[in-house]
Amino acid sequence: MSPLTASKSQAPSPFKREAVRNQKVEFICRAAGNLFNKKGYEATSLDEVAAVLSISKPSIYYYFKNKSELLLGCYERTLDICEELCAEAHKHEGTGLDKLCYFIENLIVLHCSNGAVAVVGDVDALPEHAQADIRARSRVLTEGLENIALMGAADGSIRPDLVPIMTRFIMGGVNWIPRWYQDGGKLEPKEVAQAYLAFLTGGIGAR
Repeated sequence: MSPLTASKSQAPSPFKREAVRNQKVEFICRAAGNLFNKKGYEATSLDEVAAVLSISKPSIYYYFKNKSELLLGCYERTLDICEELCAEAHKHEGTGLDKLCYFIENLIVLHCSNGAVAVVGDVDALPEHAQADIRARSRVLTEGLENIALMGAADGSIRPDLVPIMTRFIMGGVNWIPRWYQDGGKLEPKEVAQAYLAFLTGGIGAR
């Protein structure tokens, strides 16, 4: 029997259809986020995103009506991931420095692994209706990381004099990694994270 003539009882469950759709959106955002990170938003075309995924550009338009909406999808995915990581870091056992290192290590591994996390930077390129929300979520995330740094200053694991600029300095370095990291290079994602943390803790750790 043709799928077009299949009975309703044989039709895919709406839950399954939604799961498949979400998976496809995830794949598109991963590929686009990786290209946006390496080349920048303006220099990346939807044709390139489609080519990486071996699909047609109209297939992207089925899920995102334009490149700006795709960028929004990437940023929403990024913030979802980072907010979850930040919540996990707050619950992670150990000092404030331990918690901050937990967040950084996991974010770097994600940056370097298949499915790069898009760096939230081109907010002005987003649809106008979404810009305020993305900025607000970014501020809340920054505050969450700053609170971890303050924990470290309070428990003696982090130098208190560096707390005011620490999270911005750290995230600037972490977010630059997708620009230079190459899959199949000399270092695995976990090794990149460990090297970064070795430099970091030597600088911000309490002496």
